[in-house]
Amino acid sequence: MKARMLITGACGMLATDLLSVFMSNDKMKEIEVVGFDRKQLDITDRENVEQLFAQVRPDFVIHTAAMTNVDLCEEKPEEAFRVNTYGTENISLYCDKYNSKLVYISSCGLFGDQLREYAETDEVVLKTEYAKSKYLGEEMVREYCEKYFIVRPGWLFGGNLSHKKNFVYNRYIEALKNGKMQSALDKYGCPTYTLHLANKIAELITTDLYGCYHITNSSHCTRYGYVKKIIDCFGLHIKVDGVTSEHFVRKAPVPDCEILKNYSLSASGFGLLPEWNLALEEYIFKLKKVI
Repeated sequence: MKARMLITGACGMLATDLLSVFMSNDKMKEIEVVGFDRKQLDITDRENVEQLFAQVRPDFVIHTAAMTNVDLCEEKPEEAFRVNTYGTENISLYCDKYNSKLVYISSCGLFGDQLREYAETDEVVLKTEYAKSKYLGEEMVREYCEKYFIVRPGWLFGGNLSHKKNFVYNRYIEALKNGKMQSALDKYGCPTYTLHLANKIAELITTDLYGCYHITNSSHCTRYGYVKKIIDCFGLHIKVDGVTSEHFVRKAPVPDCEILKNYSLSASGFGLLPEWNLALEEYIFKLKKVI
């Protein structure tokens, strides 16, 4: 009998690549993968979660479903906690009941403004309601689930043209429409390709090396450097001006630095992901074929 994997938030960018990886990887052929979107699985409805777990009886769960609009979370903190914290509590409880291995996708925005790499053991700062709700989700996982991997990714890019949160494609469209762009010189992070992350999660979940993992493509950049690289990869002759983040009005006080150090990944013997700029080139090469 095949092992079963359940993926929440199945229509998202990361979930789309996870489904692709598990269905195409020869090593994963013994795992039957099912994905559920928010219409099929309301993670905030404990009865709905219980019924679905009883139906699927998953051996593995990858929990990607979340409220990820940081500014909207700032406006509606109760909803953010309902989805990101309480919803994760529900998933964790039933993972424990059915002895399922759980991968919880957390966030890189859990730290502060000091410009440095943040490791898994560093103290969190939690400047935004989004960060608070996601970190409390981590706490639910730790409290209720025995076999878990908490994964904190970088600035995610990937997906297809239909994904509304496709940062790379959206910057391409913005450049074509406006003819010039601005991007922040004072925000730092690690752009991370969802396909690379999905492959690493597939590698991680087959082990018993449980715990918290920062998983990003290697190296880091400013938001300006990220956007400039996107424009260059598309071969667009568009001027990108580097400005301070004060030029972009936001409700959420997002941290200046979201650079993650992949310490646990390295210490556990897993290979690190490729450099972010090479990953971005790989993704845009594929994207240009369908634009």
